[in-house]
Parts: sequence; C-alpha cells; structure tokens
Amino acid sequence: MAEETANLWRNGLKEWEISSARIKKVSESVQYAIYSPGSTAGIPISILASLAAPDLEWAKNKEILREKISSTVTALLGLIGADADPLQSKEHILLSNIFEAGWSKGQDLDLVGLIGQTLDPPFSKLGAFELEQFYSKDERSELATALNSLIASPSFQVWTQGQPLDIHELLWTTEGRPRHSVLYLAHLSDEERMFFVTLLLTAIEAYIRTQSGSSSLKTILYFDELFGYMPPVANPPSKEPLLGLLKQARAFGLGLLLVTQNPVGHGLFARPDHARPIRRTEPTCRHRSADSRGRSARVGKNRGGRYAAYHSEFG
Repeated sequence: MAEETANLWRNGLKEWEISSARIKKVSESVQYAIYSPGSTAGIPISILASLAAPDLEWAKNKEILREKISSTVTALLGLIGADADPLQSKEHILLSNIFEAGWSKGQDLDLVGLIGQTLDPPFSKLGAFELEQFYSKDERSELATALNSLIASPSFQVWTQGQPLDIHELLWTTEGRPRHSVLYLAHLSDEERMFFVTLLLTAIEAYIRTQSGSSSLKTILYFDELFGYMPPVANPPSKEPLLGLLKQARAFGLGLLLVTQNPVGHGLFARPDHARPIRRTEPTCRHRSADSRGRSARVGKNRGGRYAAYHSEFG
C-alpha cells in the first residue's frame, strides 16, 4: 500500500512537471507551522491581540475599521448565543460603540476591559436616547455576566495563550524567512470556528491596508471548505470580510483560493465530479473563449487532488 501510494504521488508530480529538486528548494526556503487555535495540539493562538486597536489611522480608515468592529462583535456574540444583528441587536450596538470609542482614540481593548465597559460604558447616549433608556444597567449586567462566564470557563483559557493573532508573524519568521502557516480548525465547534475565521479574515483585511500596493502576487490565502462562510443569502460574520478581500486583496498582492464542494451560489468550482457542475461553467468559459467545451472536458478528467483554474484573461 505504501509503495503504491508513493508511486501515485510520484507519477502525479511528474505529470505536473514538479521535480524533486523543486520540492526540495521550497522545503528549504520556507518554514512550515501548524496552528491550532483553541487547542495545544499544534501552536496555540491567542485571540487577545484581535481586540487591540489596529495600526490604522481612524479618520482615514473609518469604513474598514467599522466593518472589522462589526464582524468581531458579531463573532463574539455568537460564542455566547446572543442576538448579533448589527442594526437591531442592543448587545451588538453597545459593544460596537465601546470598540469604536476605544479604537478611534488608538486605545486597545481586552476581554476583561470589554466586560468592565459593558457595565460602565464610556458614553452616556446611544443615538438619540440616553444610555439607560436604550439599554438599562440590569440588561447590561446580563450581557457582562454572559461574557464573563465565557472567559471564566477553563476550556476558554487556551484561547488566551500562545502566539498572538498577528498576520505578519503568520507570514514571516523573525529572521525574515517566509512562513507557510496552516491553521487547523477541525477540532472546534461551529460557533468557535466561525469566531476564529472571522477574527482571522478581519485581521488579514486590516493588515493588507498597512501594506503598499502590488501588481504581482505575493501571498495566497487558501480556504478549504468554504461552505457556510460566504452563503448567497445569509450573512454570517465571516461573509463581509471575505467579500472585502475578494474586492480589494489583489491590489495588495494577496490572492484567494477558495474551495468548496457546494459551488452553487458562490460562482466558483473545484474539480467537479459530475457533468452538471461542469456544464454550469460552460457559459462563463464560452463568454471568454471558443474552447469552452474542450476546457470543460479537461476539468472533468481531473483525478482526485487536482484542481483546474480559469483566468479571465489567460484562460
């Protein structure tokens, strides 16, 4: 079995013209790291840095920072099972305003400080209403208690340990060597997975805004099992930062490779196994090229582990 598997991979690499020398060069040039947020099985990641004020000037980046606040608050409320509608939820509105009050002044937040400010916010009005009229102290105490129960849980402590969620550190070592980071999330619950993915995406979105523009590809974000994170109708907290990256990331040299077994509604595909999803790609290919059926046929012949990509300019 081992010899058969080895030959399968060896022959596949040969067909793709990937030599052993090329593989060796990559392995020697890059440091590989496997992270496991919420667990010590790999390198744990502390989420506390995600509440720190981003290194962006508030006045010039209000839109992107408010999007980051909204997504972060939505993900955090999801962990405690609270209503997370940015427009209707009193919990969401309160916490978002607390974040904005701090970040607009360059002040970092942590979970303990967030709980304290939930009880005693740094403002007296929300909209046209006095704070107590909009969200009474008793109601705020219930929210603070729920947040405190979260951080008091022994199982949550691992989220506060390990390497900070720092995108630069995920991409580079302290010596300036490129780092290939794998973030393993299969051990997390759905709520925890959504929480971390949202924090990660918003951190990436804020990070690229601090970088200079680039016309060439410098970094790739590979997202396996996209289903549920960018649905066509619902609006989970991960959707807004994902859409933001799809619109803006390439201008900063970041490419996105999104993989799903449920392409309907996403407008993308990866190694379809049946004729129906292949036929769905033909109108797009036909719009760009006369060789649409030939291309679809080649996609259909792909074996497991192989993917086909279509570029609107280069085919």
